[in-house]
Amino acid sequence: MAESLARTLCPRATILFCTLASLGNVGALATQPSRMNLSHDFSKIHSVGRETQPRLSLSRRDVSTLVTLGAAAIAVPRPSFGLDVRSGDSGSDAARSFDAYDAYAPSYDALDGGQAATRLGFDELRRSAIARARGDVLEVGVGTGLNLPLYDWSGVRSLVALDASQGMLSEARKRVLDLGVASKVHLRQGDAASLQFADGTFDAVLDTYSLCVFADPETALREMRRVLKPKGIIICVEHQRASGLLGAYQDATAPLVTPMSKGCVWNQDVRAIARKVGCREVSAESSVFGTIVTLILSKN
Repeated sequence: MAESLARTLCPRATILFCTLASLGNVGALATQPSRMNLSHDFSKIHSVGRETQPRLSLSRRDVSTLVTLGAAAIAVPRPSFGLDVRSGDSGSDAARSFDAYDAYAPSYDALDGGQAATRLGFDELRRSAIARARGDVLEVGVGTGLNLPLYDWSGVRSLVALDASQGMLSEARKRVLDLGVASKVHLRQGDAASLQFADGTFDAVLDTYSLCVFADPETALREMRRVLKPKGIIICVEHQRASGLLGAYQDATAPLVTPMSKGCVWNQDVRAIARKVGCREVSAESSVFGTIVTLILSKN
């Protein structure tokens, strides 16, 4: 039962539980019979670095359920569907990771999405970021192609959709055919940390919630920068370490959350990684209590 709860929980609803708990909303909501309004007004996100915090609409029963789910997620140290892609760097470790992704590729959409993700605004964050992709585009960690319907195909000349898992790419191929964009999309199996493209190939490189699962995120981002054209942009929507108590909570729970959330390291400093590899930060927008960052990066 606990594994089943954790399977539906991670990683998106884990964030919901943690943000509620860290901000003290669980206790407040549990003692108040009234419901709060839920809204996430993305039309007001313009300024660089603004943190957008949704107001949560939860009853006492909702809160009780979240507490139960959160406890279940932490109580299951290594469910069978999880993987820790940073547990090692041997070929066998990598092979096991790819096999795991292959295995749950058919059910990945349900695992990575759902009502919690939608209500917290993850879908809209993807949509807003992908709207900036133009010209020749590379998407790393394309997975099952969740982002494919969100592209403005009138502005995309070509898209290389890269993933390490052949199972994921098989699912993505179905979306490509359904969308009728097979002439523009090239599905490729490969490693984001060793991109097989020449320097300066792409106008835009897209990463949505993938950098957090890469075994070597610094090398992967350095490779993204390398294949970017001089005036191109890297578009990242990523989990990041929040400030204050929530950040401390992320640090404390990361060893437990990572293996049960598809290897997601949800407390890394993405902006620091970007600076380290030589990217220039064009804009940065934090949301979901600072646990998610949308970054636009340039090559220089």
